[in-house]
Amino acid sequence: MDLDRLFQRSGRGRNGSLTFTASTDDTTLITATAVTNTLYLQRVIGYITTDTAQSISFEDSAGKLLCKITTSPGVDTRWDFYFGPKGVPLGVGKNLVANFSAAGLAGHLEWNAYQI
Repeated sequence: MDLDRLFQRSGRGRNGSLTFTASTDDTTLITATAVTNTLYLQRVIGYITTDTAQSISFEDSAGKLLCKITTSPGVDTRWDFYFGPKGVPLGVGKNLVANFSAAGLAGHLEWNAYQI
């Protein structure tokens, strides 16, 4: 078994995906189930289908920046952020949020995370 899945099994897997349109605004991707739990982000993959002069940052709900798809990322581009099998921790009790700098980008997001 690979380490990514080992950590997923030892915690509580919180994987997901989002297809976003040009009108999508800031979105909570994962909500922590308790104020004492910590989310660990292992990977974010973004695929951009409509390009504009906007960016997407992935942060915890306290504003801690985890990774960012840069301004005007390009059409049909893939952005892959991998934080290793253990992942990067968000703040205790914090949610994972996708902050869109403005409306305009369209594409698809996938993420792997777990919660302890």
